[in-house]
Amino acid sequence: MQELINIDIGHLLSDKDPANFVSETEYANFTAKHGQAFAEFQAPLKDKTSPITLSFGEEKAIPRIKELARELGEKYDHVLLLGIGGSALGAKAVLQFLHGPFYNLEKHTQPRLFILDNLDPVLLTKVLDVIDMAKTAIIYTSKSGSTPETAAQFIFFYNKYKAAGGRPEDIVIICDPGDNGINHIAQQLDCRLLHIPRDLPGRYSVLSSVGFLPAEITGIDSARLLSGAAAAHQSIINTPLPQNALFALGSCLYELSTQGKSMHVLFNYSSLLFEFGLWFVQLWAESLGKRLSLDGKVVHAGTTPLASLGATDQHSILQLFKEGPADKVLGFVKIDSLPADVTLTEAFPTEKEYAYFTGHSMSEQLDIEQLATEMSLVGAGRPCYRITLREISPEALGALLYFYEALVVYTAKLWHINPFNQPGVEEGKNITYALMGRQDYSRRRPEYEQAMQRFKNGVRLKLS
Repeated sequence: MQELINIDIGHLLSDKDPANFVSETEYANFTAKHGQAFAEFQAPLKDKTSPITLSFGEEKAIPRIKELARELGEKYDHVLLLGIGGSALGAKAVLQFLHGPFYNLEKHTQPRLFILDNLDPVLLTKVLDVIDMAKTAIIYTSKSGSTPETAAQFIFFYNKYKAAGGRPEDIVIICDPGDNGINHIAQQLDCRLLHIPRDLPGRYSVLSSVGFLPAEITGIDSARLLSGAAAAHQSIINTPLPQNALFALGSCLYELSTQGKSMHVLFNYSSLLFEFGLWFVQLWAESLGKRLSLDGKVVHAGTTPLASLGATDQHSILQLFKEGPADKVLGFVKIDSLPADVTLTEAFPTEKEYAYFTGHSMSEQLDIEQLATEMSLVGAGRPCYRITLREISPEALGALLYFYEALVVYTAKLWHINPFNQPGVEEGKNITYALMGRQDYSRRRPEYEQAMQRFKNGVRLKLS
C-alpha cells in the first residue's frame, strides 16, 4: 500500500502544544494503550470475517459484470443509475477520479452515465431533456430495495422506459438477496439482477457490483480497483504496529477526539477527489455517529466530517479552519503524479503580480499551495495529516477507499460502537413510509400525522 498511497501523520504530533496535538510521549505509548484493540480489529480482517472484506469475494462476480457492461454498452447510448447514499456516492467517486468531471461531454465509445441521487422532481424531469429514454439503460441500486427515494425514482423512470419501448429484461437491479419487493420485481420483469453481499452495508459497497458495474460501463477495470484494495488490506494486517499507518492515524484521531477535536475535515487537493470527499462524509458520519455504545451506554460518539476542495476552499472556509474554534483535525489528500500538466509561458513581464509565474507549472503551484495551507494551519495549532496518492489509477483509488473503510472500523473499535448499523436514519424513513401510505406502516399514520401537524406550527416570521 505504501507504494500506492503514503500517509504522513507527523503534524498530528507536538510536545509544544499538547492541548491541540498528540504529544510524542503519548504517541510512543500507543502500542501499549491501543495495541490490543488493534489486534482485535485485525483478526476479522485476517480471517475475512469482517463485513468490509466481503468485497474481496466479489472478485468472482467481475467476469459477469464485465459481460453485462459490454452488452449494455453495445445496446444503449446512455445509462441512468438510480440510487442514493451508498448506492451512488461510491460510483460517483470512482467515475470522477478516473474520468474527470466532463466524462459525459467527451467523445468516447462508452455510454454516457447519469447518476441521479436525489428525490428532486426538477432533477428527474431535467434529465429527460438531455437523454432519449429509448436509447437509455436503467440501473436501479438499492440495498434493501425499500429505500423510498430510489423506489419513487424507479417507478417514474420505469414507466418512461416502457413508454419509449424499452426492454424490461435489460433493466439492471442491484440489491440485497432476500424475499422482498425488489427481488419480486426483478423476477416479474425477468431482468438482470446483481446481489450485494447481505452483510456489506451500503456505504461500504463501492468495492462490489454497486461500484463495479458503473465503472465497467465507462471502461474502468474493476479488478484493478479490487487489486488496490487488496494491497491496502495486506499492509493493514501485516505491517508491525510501530510502522502501521492505519494504527497510527486511527489512534491519533481517536485521542484527538477526546481532546475536543470534534470535526474531521478532509481537504482534497484535486477536483478529481471532490466526489471522494462526499463519499467520505457519508462513510464517516453514518458509521461513527452513534448514541449508544456496544454495551448500551449513551456515548454520543463520532466526529463531524466535512469535505473541502483545494485550492478552491482556501478562499472561503480556510479562514474558519485557521482562526475559528480549535475543534478540528484536518486531513489533506493529494496526488503525486498527474497525467497532464500546464506550464506557464511569459506574459505581462513588467507586472510583478504576473511575471513570477513564468516557467512554473500548475501542478507545482497546487502542491505548494497545499503545503503552504497545511503549514499555516499547523502553525496556528491545528493538527493535520496528509495522504498522497502515487497516481491517478484504479489501484491507487481502490487502496484509498479500502483504507478509509478500515480506518472507520478501527476507530469505531476504540469508541466501542457498531460501525455497520445506522439507527439514527430509520425514524425518518418510518415516518415517510407511514405518511406516504405504505400498508405495513399504516397503524402509525394517525400518530405521525398529528405529530407533523404540531411540528409545522412553529414560530413563523415573514420577510417582505
